[in-house]
Amino acid sequence: MRVFSILWIFLLSISYSNLIVAKDDQFKPKVIKTKNSEMQWFQMFDDSTTLLRSFYSKLQISHDNGENWSEVKGIPDKIDYFNIDPNFSKYRAFAYIRDKNYFYMTVDLGKTWTKKTYNIPKDLYNTDHEPSCFINTHATNSKEMFLSCTVCHSLTKEEVEEQKKNYDENRKYEDDDPLKEILDQLGDIFFKSKQSCEGIILISSDEGNNFKYIEAPYKVAEGEKIITFQHGSSCQYARIDDESTVEVDETTLVCNYQMDTKSMSNKGGITRSSQLFTIKGDKSQKIDFFKDMTIAAFEVVRSFLIIITQEDRFNPYSNKKIWISKDMQTFQQSYVPTDLTFNEMSYRLYEDSLGRIIIPISKSTLEKGEEVEDSSGGKHQMMHRNFEYNDVLVSDYTGLKFSDYDWIDRSVDGHTTVEPIKYLKGTIINSFTSRGRRYRKGQKGNKEEKPLLGSSKISFDDGNTWDYLKIVDPNNKDKYDCNIDDPETCSILSLNFYNSYDIPSAGVIVLSGRLNDGYTFNPDDGKTFVSKDGGKSWKMALDFPTMSIVGDNGNIIVAIPFNPDSDGDPESEFFYSLDQGETWTEYEFEESIYPGVLINTTPDGSGSHFILEAFATGDYASGDYENKNYFYSIDFSDAFGGKKCGRDDFETFYLNDGNCLNGAKYSYRRRKFDAECLVKEVFTDLELDEEICTECTDADYECSFEFTKNTEGNCVPDFKLLEFSGVCSKNTKKELTLKPRRKIIGNKCKKELKINPMSVACGILADPVSSSDKISVTENVLSGQPYFYEYFNTDEDESLIIGTTRYEYYISHDGGKIMKKIDTNGERIIEVVYNPYSNSSAYLFSSSGTIFITHDRGYNFFANDLPDTIQLMLPLNFHPEDPDTFIYYGGKDCKDIYSSNCKLMSYITRDGGKTFNELLEDAVHCEFTGSLFEHPFDKNMMNCQIRNTAKNHKSLVSSTDYFKNDKKSVFDNIIGYMSAGGFTIVAVSHGNTELRAYVTLDGEEYAEAKLPQDLADISQKTFTVMGTQTGSIFLHIGTTAGKAQPFGDLLKSNSNGTSFVTLEKNVNSNKNGQVDFEKIQGLEGIILINTVENPDDVSNDGKEKQLKTKITFNDGADWSYIIPPSKDSNGKKYNCKSGSLEKCSLNLHGYTEKTDVRDTFSSGSAHGMLFAKGNVGEFLSPLSESSTFLTTDGGKTWKEVKKGAYQWEFGDHGGILILVPDNTETDIVSYSLDFGKTWNDYKFSNEKVIIKDVVTVPQDSALRFFLVGQSSNVQGASTKTYSIDFSGSFEKQCEFAINGNKNDDFAFISIGSSAAGCLFGHQEEYLKKINTNCFVGNIPLSRFSKITKNCTCTRADFECDYNFIKAKDGTCKLVEGLSPAPASDICKKNPDLIEFSNPTGYRKIPLSTCQGGLTLDVAADTYPCPGKEAEHQKKYGISGRSFFLIFFVPFVLLSILLWFIYDRGIRRNGGFSRFGEIRLGEENQLIENNETDRMVNMAVRFGLVLFSGLHAGFEMAKRGVRGLSERVSGRMSSRRGPTYSSLMNDQFLDEADDLLAGHDDDANDLSSFMDQETNFDIDEESNADSDNTNNDNHQEQPYSDQLEGESGPQKSYTDDAASDDVPAPLATSSAPTDDNSNTSDANEVDKNATDGSDK
Repeated sequence: MRVFSILWIFLLSISYSNLIVAKDDQFKPKVIKTKNSEMQWFQMFDDSTTLLRSFYSKLQISHDNGENWSEVKGIPDKIDYFNIDPNFSKYRAFAYIRDKNYFYMTVDLGKTWTKKTYNIPKDLYNTDHEPSCFINTHATNSKEMFLSCTVCHSLTKEEVEEQKKNYDENRKYEDDDPLKEILDQLGDIFFKSKQSCEGIILISSDEGNNFKYIEAPYKVAEGEKIITFQHGSSCQYARIDDESTVEVDETTLVCNYQMDTKSMSNKGGITRSSQLFTIKGDKSQKIDFFKDMTIAAFEVVRSFLIIITQEDRFNPYSNKKIWISKDMQTFQQSYVPTDLTFNEMSYRLYEDSLGRIIIPISKSTLEKGEEVEDSSGGKHQMMHRNFEYNDVLVSDYTGLKFSDYDWIDRSVDGHTTVEPIKYLKGTIINSFTSRGRRYRKGQKGNKEEKPLLGSSKISFDDGNTWDYLKIVDPNNKDKYDCNIDDPETCSILSLNFYNSYDIPSAGVIVLSGRLNDGYTFNPDDGKTFVSKDGGKSWKMALDFPTMSIVGDNGNIIVAIPFNPDSDGDPESEFFYSLDQGETWTEYEFEESIYPGVLINTTPDGSGSHFILEAFATGDYASGDYENKNYFYSIDFSDAFGGKKCGRDDFETFYLNDGNCLNGAKYSYRRRKFDAECLVKEVFTDLELDEEICTECTDADYECSFEFTKNTEGNCVPDFKLLEFSGVCSKNTKKELTLKPRRKIIGNKCKKELKINPMSVACGILADPVSSSDKISVTENVLSGQPYFYEYFNTDEDESLIIGTTRYEYYISHDGGKIMKKIDTNGERIIEVVYNPYSNSSAYLFSSSGTIFITHDRGYNFFANDLPDTIQLMLPLNFHPEDPDTFIYYGGKDCKDIYSSNCKLMSYITRDGGKTFNELLEDAVHCEFTGSLFEHPFDKNMMNCQIRNTAKNHKSLVSSTDYFKNDKKSVFDNIIGYMSAGGFTIVAVSHGNTELRAYVTLDGEEYAEAKLPQDLADISQKTFTVMGTQTGSIFLHIGTTAGKAQPFGDLLKSNSNGTSFVTLEKNVNSNKNGQVDFEKIQGLEGIILINTVENPDDVSNDGKEKQLKTKITFNDGADWSYIIPPSKDSNGKKYNCKSGSLEKCSLNLHGYTEKTDVRDTFSSGSAHGMLFAKGNVGEFLSPLSESSTFLTTDGGKTWKEVKKGAYQWEFGDHGGILILVPDNTETDIVSYSLDFGKTWNDYKFSNEKVIIKDVVTVPQDSALRFFLVGQSSNVQGASTKTYSIDFSGSFEKQCEFAINGNKNDDFAFISIGSSAAGCLFGHQEEYLKKINTNCFVGNIPLSRFSKITKNCTCTRADFECDYNFIKAKDGTCKLVEGLSPAPASDICKKNPDLIEFSNPTGYRKIPLSTCQGGLTLDVAADTYPCPGKEAEHQKKYGISGRSFFLIFFVPFVLLSILLWFIYDRGIRRNGGFSRFGEIRLGEENQLIENNETDRMVNMAVRFGLVLFSGLHAGFEMAKRGVRGLSERVSGRMSSRRGPTYSSLMNDQFLDEADDLLAGHDDDANDLSSFMDQETNFDIDEESNADSDNTNNDNHQEQPYSDQLEGESGPQKSYTDDAASDDVPAPLATSSAPTDDNSNTSDANEVDKNATDGSDK
């Protein structure tokens, strides 16, 4: 019996299962297919079965969910596009007509259409460019709407050419930035289209019957020389729905007029201008609060108007500020925990159910892709966008305090999406997708790097807590490739671009994703997952990703594979589920397709009808698109036999597992998953049931504004928020009582918690002492002493890396406000190297052989393994043009650094450090010199310094193939080498005790640097290169070898670095080779040095140096002591009585006393401004007795600003100056906002600290400063840092005439010597801010200067030539004991020359642009180079043709004329014999028959008078000279007569007086010069063979070229053994050699050439 019963049950179950299958087999959805030649745009009216679609430029309508279509009646035109009004989607739609000034509107679901006219004023556009418009409607008032239109007008040919000209001029300022390439393409489109377009607004209050144009309060100025890529107004209604709480009239529009331009004012970049305004009725009104701000974006949400401003209109990366308003009258700034310095914010901001503002933000870059060719044959660069940083900001309920979502891993670059599921209250799905790489946590010691893909998380309580998208499928664990019980290693990563959560359902969610641990995945391993409980748990539904949609409130799911082959067969299909994803049925199509669009025709999710638009698979290369697109109507209304669910088929689904959310529980009534029916409540919205919670909990509260949560979840005071809120500044008490928590607004719980207030101290806040300026400070405490801190050299943001002695490194992107520890997976960082050629790249070396690399200023780091070597701490050497190529140095085969088997090896990487290859053994310093020279011998050339440790020997080698097959020895025994400014300088050992320098400009040919001959007897043991200046090398030669207190001569080279002249002697230096030499940044030719005034006492007697400071304004040609200020900072006169600068001058502490060589006197962006420490007196006093001085005119005049020694820093191009006491405890910084005229104090700390350094961005353009301090109250080795922000101290950003307004905040002004006269042959003006109430920002002021006048050359435009030195009278004289070398030597050095001239002792300063005037560097005559006589003759001689035309033809004509005169006037009148008989004045003595005879006779008479006068004068002169000679001989029989030289002296001085008219000083100098007769005496007899004389007692003077140059750091060399410890060269050296080999060529110089050889 029991067996029978079991059998019966078994048979019954089989019968039941067959019944189910049979029932499923019986139902198939109704599918209707239509073929089209193109994809169709379609939309649905809400709560209806009516659809609209565009079909071949015609509008069609369907009244049965897309099964049947017909053309609408009432629209005869071809439509461009259409849309159903989102605010009145149940009945209203608009159809837009291409190139027409009207549109059509329906208010009855498309049954009838009415034509409406835009009414745009005709003067705003040309008729051949009809406006393009879009209608925006009010959310609740159907009468109100406005038009956003783009109107265009044609440009004339002249306008296009002018715009193109200005555009091309701007492009020369561009950098290699992909964004700018896109702008170039936009510019090309602009010029091809030959039209200018603008966005305008028209409003209507009568449902579109009449539109009125609203003129914006902001316009593009006519004639402005910029290209405008975008300008016009964008608007939103201030109330977005009937639940809006913004307190404004419902019809008010808030608008922003925005203009994006590309102009020279921003290096060719983007400049944004804007004006926020409102429209009420037909009136527009500016919102004056934002009149001086740049609007980056604005958004209207239910409770707020949100404005995002950009701090610097010239820099899209500048800090963003968020402003909140509830009434558009008052605006409050929101607190953001860090600077928002990203180039874009996604601006998909929204307001959540709690009234909080959610802002997803990201930073992205454009990278170059492949080049493609368009249909017209033009080529365009494809661009790819990479997301490099992600974050999500969430506000409190007031909108005034933002914080970060905690779950995001911000150490990795990528992109974050925020998907609130609106129909599931409190539910948010956030997904992070990465493109960067880093070590996986816990992988210490494992060098296998894994890409971090990202993760998806879900929150059910509005983001307070987060959880993984977990798989819960205990009966099918084997279906999954990972352990689903461990969600950290096995959870769903959402494929966001596949998923949509727009259709409401009662807790049923479908998404496509991948199972992974965040680090590894199979790109083809996408799957479809379903959740029935609102995302709490998930199951895999299909083994491939799909496009999915739900219907009937989640009871119908339709999923279509993206790839027809996903399910293993080639046929296309869709899958559907009628039980909330538990089981699935396949429906096969007749054709193979790719899905395009899948929608539910009922947007509220209640319907069971779907539309699929797809296109056929296959090859479209043939161009046959006909009938390749399909339109499917899919109907499930007959499922379950059309049965409608009854009461027993429903259940209650609770959101958030039934827990309280914002003080209430929420639930839906939904169908049970296994019920065999459909809800069938079409056009009925899901209703959310609410149950108020009685007891309030901690989740119903948030921290009060002035508090933040600590790691334990408690609300504690945040002093940044205290300062931001201003509660302390409004209260005089030192302590306040505040409640740390407050109930979330809108929270519905009834029984509130008791919140106890707590006492908060206000006295610790920083505060301005004597100013109302709005300054903020952020303090951080780091463990360990500061070991490293450096900004990235970029203007995009204020990123810097900070390291401490505890091997901990931090990154900050906001100037030190927020510092995040760099994740190095527990490895100790021992060194940081920045790439000098790539401003955003840095390299961090760990002690365990890993290199962490960033190419985006520390937003992301990726790790690579270094070669298996011991790190030697040698600096990397980078390729100037390829940031992925650099050289690393390590010890190979070493147990430790002292191992005898240790080999020094250099490694090169060409792929950014992923792989390294051996380059060269024993190399300690290599350079890619082929990329450094202007004209390299070989572009691929590189030089390496080789060190033989055993022999203590260094050599220089080169290669053009990375030392694979080519290796060339350049110098066998060197001290070191360096490259700068287009030169490579090599220090070579000479003998046992000397150094010599060799210079090359191409890497192949090296020339020895010739030093002045007066240094020949000095052993060249040390020299320092102070970089290159305008094509010349500044060199310091030590002249006190072996002395305890070194100093030496300052030299300057010619343009190719081969010969040097002495600028100044006894220039101070120290034992490290550093020199008191300071080149003023941003200004031409201004240099400060310190000279030793008692050199003999120092060298011979060992006395202390007596230093004085000298300054030059013409690149070293002339030096003077600094004129001191008349009074000190207290208004008292200095105790310095003498009027002589030798006894009373300003003396400054120089380079040799710096603790950080990055600290400079000046700033390249603050023209003319210098700080220095020093004193007024005869000599420089100790630093402890110094004061701090400032000059704003380039060193011409100075004033004392503070007693004592201070550290300084420049900000905002000199608009902010900051001073901090040096090595003294303080809690005060002094600052000036008016270029140092007045000073204020700011208390930045509640305790006194010693500030070690104050720094800012390298461009000195930021409004923030970073202070590194040490507090005596900080326990252990810890550091305090302060970020002081002055951005609130200015009313606005300075106007820079970008709107055509010439009354801007800048002016061109003269600085220093150029203000009074000429400097370097011209008068130059620099752009400088003139108003102190504004800040400059990212305007590149250093690029803007103009020469207002080119001057005639004066003595100041010349410097002494090689082997000439400036005498006390200002003239250049040959070094004593030297004789000039043959001038023709220049021909040997420059084979291409065809001529030479005798040296004058002067050469023109390379920076000088003077024209005319004195030519002290040019001799009167030129002579042919040996062997170049023919070329010289050709240049200056006369050809046969020229001789014929110039001489022969005139000679023949003159001969004919003279013969005619002779024949008619002399021979006919009796010949020459009658000359003596003719009496002037007697008439009729000569024959005159006509006018010709009269003219001839006049010529004869004039000739007679002229000849007689000349003859008489000659006879008188001859008698006078003879008489004078006799008298002189009688009186001074023992003296010689006057020489030819003395006569020439007088003549030369007369000519010089004419030349120097108006230049009295120069005339005096030159007169003094001429008084030295030995320089100009010309002894014809002795000079006749002067070039043939070889005087062994004299040294020859080689020829010296003119100069040019550029700046660089000080680099020193010495031949001391200690220098071997320095692997990379720091400078160069040189020594003279005797060379008399060139004198033989002088035999070819003629006598006239030798006459000037002594000049």
